[in-house]
Amino acid sequence: MFTKKSVYAVLDNPAIRSQINNQVLDLLATIASNRREDFSGAGLLFYGDLSKLPHLQMSLGPGGLPKSQIRGYDIASIVTSLSRTLTPLHDGFHFIDVQSWKITHISQFISPPIPHDAASKFNGAGARFMSAALASILPGIVCVGLVSRQGKIHLLCNGTDVCNEIE
Repeated sequence: MFTKKSVYAVLDNPAIRSQINNQVLDLLATIASNRREDFSGAGLLFYGDLSKLPHLQMSLGPGGLPKSQIRGYDIASIVTSLSRTLTPLHDGFHFIDVQSWKITHISQFISPPIPHDAASKFNGAGARFMSAALASILPGIVCVGLVSRQGKIHLLCNGTDVCNEIE
């Protein structure tokens, strides 16, 4: 079992971060290619420690989500299914623990703190994008991936969309 200190040490290793980012990009590309007409977009937050990120479970409806609905399926299938506009779970961010590579939280409202210099450092359209950018600068958050309704991919690391740097 990792401690918070060891998680931060591992995640500070550039080679490990690069490997995780490549896995995340592959996952986001799979979600983008599997989306259906009623895909609402998706936000995935990859973390080693959530203690600095305020978050809240959004409504799961009566009875919540049975664990059997997310156990035994691959992450891309789960996220693609949850992100359909007719499901009550299409909003919010889904959290993935980078140690276990498993979804640990679904449909989370996130409220990352806004730094005093945010207006000069961050630009982007949409609440999901801005929330992802701000969350990505927090300790313990490895990166935040977005897939838009149209299938455009964003990968935010330390406040920067690294997909824009790749293109």
